[in-house]
This record gives sequence, structure tokens and C-alpha cells, in this order.
Amino acid sequence: MHLEKKIISQASTTDTSLLTASYVISLQIAKCKKAYSIGEALIKPSLTAACNEVLGQAAASKMKDIPLSNDTVERRISYMAEDTETQPIKKSKLSALQLDESTDIHNNSNLLTYVRYTDHDESDMKEDILRVSEIPTHTTSSEIFKVLNGFIEERGLELKNCVGVCTDGAACLTGRNSGLVTKIKDMAGNNLPSTHCYIQRQNLASKKNGI
Repeated sequence: MHLEKKIISQASTTDTSLLTASYVISLQIAKCKKAYSIGEALIKPSLTAACNEVLGQAAASKMKDIPLSNDTVERRISYMAEDTETQPIKKSKLSALQLDESTDIHNNSNLLTYVRYTDHDESDMKEDILRVSEIPTHTTSSEIFKVLNGFIEERGLELKNCVGVCTDGAACLTGRNSGLVTKIKDMAGNNLPSTHCYIQRQNLASKKNGI
């Protein structure tokens, strides 16, 4: 009975290490923006060959058991991406929002949403990217608010818990009557403080002075 428990324990430990290795490699593939298939086509054979030369056949055999198929790597990256998005949402429940509308290389408009929140205690301030959302039509305040509010509601958050919002000076974001900030204040309360991003102001000042 003791021997059986030992074998099961060893198998569980091995499976956990292989699973962890699979996630570690998948993360690197995602960071390097490589095709998912590179795991099985290049990385695993390279690991196996290197381990065989340096550590011996036993280590090389273990490398062959790391799950790195195309579908597996895609699944690992999706899980990590979802977890990366979920963690700040669980911790923040909306503290302060930082918003920016940007256009990518394909000329598609995107809304970048960052969140600032306290983690563990009030002195531990964190900042994370919360979401990159494509704006499907025009970059008007109504469309941007629709995208933002849709995501907020989908994740079980509430704009009324927002304690601050920061944007650049674009009219669709800061317009007094119908800008995005005004719409957020209508939901969160008119006392919600809003600020103009100081980095963007610094950039504008630099351009104006010809620096």
C-alpha cells in the first residue's frame, strides 16, 4: 500500500512539473508572438536534443512528455490571458479608470482601459491594463461609452463604484455636454474627479515648444 502511494505521488509530481513547463513555454511563445505550432515543431525537439547532450537520456525523455501541441499551446495562452484579465477585476471592483482611444496598424479603433486600485492595503497601489476593446463603428462618445459600459456590466462591475477617471483631451472623451467622462459621471455621480493625463499634456507641451 505504501509503495502504491509513493508511485501515485511521484506520478502526480511529474505531471505537475510537465504542466507547469507547458505553461512556461506557452507564455514565452505568446510574448514572442510566434505561431502556436512552434512548440511542437521546434521547441520540444530542441529541448530534447539539448537535454540528451547535457543531462542525458533520462532528462531528454522527460522533455518529450511536455504537452506542446498547437491546440494545447493555444489553450494555455487563452487561459493565461483570461486569468490576467480576471485578477485585476476581482481586486479592483472598479477604483479609478484610465482611458485612451487608439488606432492600430490596420486602422481599427480600440479603447484601452486601465484600472488603478489598492491591493491588500491602501498603501499598495496597483495599475493594470483591464481591457483592449475594439470600437466597431465611429469613435464617438456614445459608441465608446457603449463599449466600455458593456464590458463593465459583462464582468459584474459597476460604474457607480468608480472613484476617478483619467483621459486625454479629445473632445469625444472630455466634451462638457456629451463626452465620455460626462456619461461616466452620470452613472457614477457628478462629484467623480476627472483629470487630463499629464503624460499627454507633457507631450503636447513638448511639441508646442519644438523640443
